[in-house]
Amino acid sequence: MIHGFCFVLGVVLGLVAALLRRYGRASGITLAGAACVLLILAAAGLVHTDAREGLATLEANRRQYLFVLACELPVLVLALVSFERFKKLFWLGWGIHAAFTSCVVAVVIWLEFFWHW
Repeated sequence: MIHGFCFVLGVVLGLVAALLRRYGRASGITLAGAACVLLILAAAGLVHTDAREGLATLEANRRQYLFVLACELPVLVLALVSFERFKKLFWLGWGIHAAFTSCVVAVVIWLEFFWHW
């Protein structure tokens, strides 16, 4: 349950970061914090696996955690670089985060409403 809350918190913080752009460094800090939350969750998921779930589930989870790492690691780097000089890199990082969020939302909608057992 706490993993889901932290994941939603990371996604929402990343989207709210664009609204904080007028407050100076607050937007970069928020975007970096959102990326850190998602990276910590992905790293924890890669390290702590439960063998009772089955090999196919473990492999699917590993691929998804690697997808989160691949999407959010550049976001963290771009958010940290945008603190000082390169202010435009914030928007590149935010765009990557928004694309990741839209992928997650599309999968959740697909699984919830269109994938019938």
